[in-house]
Amino acid sequence: MVKNSIYEQFKELSNKRMSDTQQGYHVLPIEGTQHKLGVSSEGYPMFFIKTKRSQTAPRNILLNILKVEYSVPCKFKDDSDQEMDNLYTIITLQSEDDALYYDFIDIVILMLHRLEDVPSTRNIAIEVENLSSIFSAMNCPPLKKIQGLWAELLVIEQSKKPDVLINAWHTQTNAKYDFTLGRDKIEVKSTKGEVRKHHFSLDQLNPTPHSQLLIASVIVRESGHGNGGKTLRDLYNLLSAKVNSNNAKLRLYQVIITSLGNDYKHFDDECFDYIGAKDSLKFFDYHLIPGIDKSNVDQGVSSVGFDSDLSGVIDINSPESNFDSSSSPLYKSLF
Repeated sequence: MVKNSIYEQFKELSNKRMSDTQQGYHVLPIEGTQHKLGVSSEGYPMFFIKTKRSQTAPRNILLNILKVEYSVPCKFKDDSDQEMDNLYTIITLQSEDDALYYDFIDIVILMLHRLEDVPSTRNIAIEVENLSSIFSAMNCPPLKKIQGLWAELLVIEQSKKPDVLINAWHTQTNAKYDFTLGRDKIEVKSTKGEVRKHHFSLDQLNPTPHSQLLIASVIVRESGHGNGGKTLRDLYNLLSAKVNSNNAKLRLYQVIITSLGNDYKHFDDECFDYIGAKDSLKFFDYHLIPGIDKSNVDQGVSSVGFDSDLSGVIDINSPESNFDSSSSPLYKSLF
């Protein structure tokens, strides 16, 4: 896992944290902000967010493993021993699992860059809700299998405009398609087999009459990390380098963690062959995929599913294809 510089600084800071009998915290400034990152006596990461003064403040809360204290008067000394006295909102991750520390620091810094220089407690509380939803999802059952989520991330990472796909990405378990933007849809299918064969539900290949649908197909194979394999974290890092918007980066993280649920530790440990999958990625017009016409199925029949072999289907990027993606912002973001 590649660690960012502020995480490395936090690890150094944690080696000289205050004991329970001492008062105060060692902190370091967060570049480009008036906020600070510190370490508790237990070694937990804690953010000190400089906060506007107000007559009212939200209640201090303990959400899952997050502790939030609003409008706390704090004094800090700089290198010249000069004291600075301000109000801060303190957010602490109270967990013994130090594998979470990197993600906590990364997510909160993304959130801080979405706030004004000195935010109000109200605006901080909104971000705390987002933060809580991410860490709460880690206690829920996974919504997707690792292989499928990896394939979806690959499609986004290979696109020309990943921001568009990130905003169109779904997390709902009842959603028929992985990406939806207006009438345009993309469904991602992956297989470990030698044949490009995928499983579809009846509804997936029978969208509403005015919809457009592309099927993205990826052949994935497990691989060692040192042999060209990439984890979900690796794909996330590649995407983060391509995306400038903090909102898009945060949404990307939210969808990944919500999808992983209590499988979040697999963020770092399951690898698939990146080059092989990238070379195998193809897109198909759903009209050409072998399927079942929904009008031929009795209305009393439900949960119909089938396997389709796409080996002989024309990729929309081949010269023989007449698929027009020029009018679709979603499809134009791919190529």
